[in-house]
Amino acid sequence: MVKSSRLVITTIFGAVFGVICMLGSRYTMGIDFWPIGVAFLLNHTVLGVAIGASSIRMNWAAHGAFWGGLFGVFTAISRVGTGQDPWIAFVLVLLWGFLIETIATKAFKQAQ
Repeated sequence: MVKSSRLVITTIFGAVFGVICMLGSRYTMGIDFWPIGVAFLLNHTVLGVAIGASSIRMNWAAHGAFWGGLFGVFTAISRVGTGQDPWIAFVLVLLWGFLIETIATKAFKQAQ
């Protein structure tokens, strides 16, 4: 059973981290807001939804890293051939997944 409060918290923080990535990529690498910046926002928001809605039973840290890594693979694949490092994209999304899970589980006390 999905807790609606956990789903809302993870979705909000996914969107917050998506905005951070969108703005960071715009002002550090010169990437346009449309379509790449919006893709970052949507990817991270859906990552938050997936973490909040997931019923996989595992350690909270591994859970966040698992979902972050899964979404990071797709972000990294989209960077191949663009002159940008795909490993950075993978690691950052993995880190965002871990942080979303950490904030939801530890700061807001929302168990899986």
